[in-house]
Amino acid sequence: MDGVNGGQIAQIAHGPSLVGIFMNVMLYGVMLMQCINYWTFYQRDPKWMKSYVGFLLLADTLNTAFNMAWIYNVLINNFGNIAALETADWLFETEESMAGIIAMSVQLFYAWRIWVLLRNPFLVTTVIATSLLAGRIGTSIAVAMRPNFSQFQSLKVIVVLWLVGSAVCDILITTTLLLHLRKSRTGFSLTDTALSKITRLTVSNGLITSAFALADVVAYLSTPKGIHIAFNYTLVKLYTNSVMSTLNSRATGDRSHYSSSGGHKRSVRDPQVSNFVSTDISLRPQVVVNVETHEMTDFSQGSSGKSKMDPEWADGTQMDSKSSKNSTINIVAN
Repeated sequence: MDGVNGGQIAQIAHGPSLVGIFMNVMLYGVMLMQCINYWTFYQRDPKWMKSYVGFLLLADTLNTAFNMAWIYNVLINNFGNIAALETADWLFETEESMAGIIAMSVQLFYAWRIWVLLRNPFLVTTVIATSLLAGRIGTSIAVAMRPNFSQFQSLKVIVVLWLVGSAVCDILITTTLLLHLRKSRTGFSLTDTALSKITRLTVSNGLITSAFALADVVAYLSTPKGIHIAFNYTLVKLYTNSVMSTLNSRATGDRSHYSSSGGHKRSVRDPQVSNFVSTDISLRPQVVVNVETHEMTDFSQGSSGKSKMDPEWADGTQMDSKSSKNSTINIVAN
């Protein structure tokens, strides 16, 4: 009987957790690549922006490490231990705490962006308020007070508050940025094309986090099984990846890269695209003109076996069978 109960507990709580942690780890790999791209191509961003990205990566790393340690401890170290299956330890509680910290950090970043673009205190205050409401630290405290998995359904009020609040905050951010981008159209095809790309990225990032938060609520309220836990582990990585994809999407507008000839940086900037940070980048075009001149000497063999110079090319001097002269002129336009 104990074995059956243990198996049921594992299916209800730890099966969805294993699936969610698997997705969490995969998205962590995507986060690593996005951070590498950011620190490679956006070295002229402000120091606080680089520190913010470093903080997100650190929080993501801790979140992934704690999740892996928890699932390994429960399913491997405590295999067959019913008490370990039934109880949420401190490693499990860190998921809710780290998720709340990361979600608020991301949403507050977008609140800063709205302030820079619109200077609207009402909208910024609303975004900040819903973000704080959606913080999951309270959920972690509640789980610590009631550490048994069978009692999680009694936390409906707290869980619904932070999940619905998170979805509302994401939808508000997405709608605000979308309306601003639509009003920013200039009628010039190049600028409008760039704005359309940013609009699609903004909508996709906002909708995917909102959709996962709402799916989490629906799964939590509709079934006593732990299906919603899988959405929890995935949602935290979607937030960090959404910010990094937004920062790295500035490649068409504000991106520093190394030239193929060496360490000298060249920068390309479209002032209509970069909406996040102001970088002081100058454009210094360099034109290199290579001029090559070739002199060919044609020889024909005489009957005596000695080479004779073609009289058309004869200049009274002996030349090799083939010679060439190359000259290169480098012109730098500043």
